[in-house]
Amino acid sequence: MTEWLETLDQIRSAQTEIMRTRPYKDFGLVPNPGASGSAIRAAEARIGVELPKSYREFLSLYDGWPRFYDGATLLGTANLGRREYEDVVEAVFRSAETPVPNIGPPSSRRTVRRPLIPFGVDLQGTTMFAFDRTHVGPDGELAVIAWVNEIGLTFQGFDDFLGSVLEWLTLDGSDVQLLRAAG
Repeated sequence: MTEWLETLDQIRSAQTEIMRTRPYKDFGLVPNPGASGSAIRAAEARIGVELPKSYREFLSLYDGWPRFYDGATLLGTANLGRREYEDVVEAVFRSAETPVPNIGPPSSRRTVRRPLIPFGVDLQGTTMFAFDRTHVGPDGELAVIAWVNEIGLTFQGFDDFLGSVLEWLTLDGSDVQLLRAAG
C-alpha cells in the first residue's frame, strides 16, 4: 500500500483544483470510510473470486468513492458483484460490439462466470472500469479495462489505472492553469 495511495491523494488534489474553476465537473472529493475485512470477504464471495490485493487494500481504506472520475463511482463492498453493474458493463460492450482484449466480443462469450468484474461504473454506461479475470499479472494483480466515452483502454493493474486517471486529471487541470494565466 504505497504508490497507489499517494496517487489517490494526488487525484483528490487535482479534482479539487479543477472544481475551483469548473464546479460542473462534479467530482466526489470524499471517498467512503473503509470496509471491514468481513465486508470485503462477503463481496468476494458474491463475485466468486478474490479481488486483487491493491483493491482489497483500497476497500479497507475507502469502501468505494462516489463520482470518482467522469461520473463513475468506484464500487464499495455493498455493490461489487451486483448484477445491475455487471449488466451495464455487458450491455455497453454488446451494443458497441467492442472486443474486450483477450476475451473477444461479448456475443462470443458463453461462460457462466463473467470474465469482467466491474469496480467502477456510471449507470449511463459512458464510463466504467472492470478487472479482467482472464489476465493476471506476475504480481497477482488483475488487468483493468476502462471504457471512457467510447474509448477502451487496458492497464496492467489498479495502480497503473490510477496513474492514468491522475494523468487525465492533470491534462484537464492544465486548462485551469491556462484560464488563470489568461485572466
